[in-house]
Amino acid sequence: MILMDEVETPKKKKKNFKIIITMIIAIVIVIGIYFIFFNNKNIEKPLTIINTQNLIYNFSGNKFSYSQDRGYIDYKMTQQSDNNTFTIYNISFYSRDFLNFSTKIYGLLLMPKNKTNVPGIVYLPGGGVSKEKVLTVTSLMAREGYAVLIIDQRGIGETGGYYLSFEDDYAVFSQGKEPIQHLSVYDVLATSDVLREMNNVDKDNIAIAGESMGARYAIIAAAIDKRFKGVLGISVSGFNIVDDHSNEAKYLLSIDPDNYIADISPNYVIMMHGGNDTTVPLNESKNTYGKALEPKKFYFYKKCRHGYCPDMDNDIKSSLKLILNKS
Repeated sequence: MILMDEVETPKKKKKNFKIIITMIIAIVIVIGIYFIFFNNKNIEKPLTIINTQNLIYNFSGNKFSYSQDRGYIDYKMTQQSDNNTFTIYNISFYSRDFLNFSTKIYGLLLMPKNKTNVPGIVYLPGGGVSKEKVLTVTSLMAREGYAVLIIDQRGIGETGGYYLSFEDDYAVFSQGKEPIQHLSVYDVLATSDVLREMNNVDKDNIAIAGESMGARYAIIAAAIDKRFKGVLGISVSGFNIVDDHSNEAKYLLSIDPDNYIADISPNYVIMMHGGNDTTVPLNESKNTYGKALEPKKFYFYKKCRHGYCPDMDNDIKSSLKLILNKS
């Protein structure tokens, strides 16, 4: 004997069929999501750069850039110390945000006394090096009559904040957002904007100098903004990246000075390197120098290690005069 509620009527069959179809569709969607987000991690996808702040950031091919019209920067300036030839000021200003996190850049300005319309220099210490650690070489520049603005780069000293590994930074880049490495170059450009706003600085006569990682950013910045009269790079080289047209290669090339150094011409590229540098091999520095176009100069110091050393002093003086046309 069969009970009535056990009999599968045509109406019930139709309802069950709809349920089965719905379940199949749901399973297909779940499987699709799995393959898109988990199985296809290594599939290269086109990058879309999202510009959110005045459309001044651009990425194309394997290079990035920022427009020259970056707006007025509201900086704060207080006197710190004083000597016979120059005054040191504390400088601070807000730079471009990293994702939703604000960034305030801290620097030191060395301003020559009793001089007007002086040439300016943006100076960038090496990785992990604070602005205070480079006062020997920047004081040399200030005594020569240059206004020198040194900054603590992101992740360093007073500036602090986020500074990601290349791997983590690439993850940000892959989402179409400005990575830390690009923003670090923007900080350099913003620092030059601060110098241009100062009354006693010749806004049309500014150079950029740096050591190691700072010199890498200096080379890229000088290529992006041709208003820099030239670059002085100490203990720096590129990455020798092979372009396999992957997104990862695009990212690495976009932060590689080898990919930009030729764009600095017709402005000066001057590089200095020590014979005892165990951090950046001499042959890699020469390889990067070989990609630069004229005018350029390369100085070698047999006894110097990584970064600035006093043996460079006379050549630093002559190089800055050459770059900034200072008699």
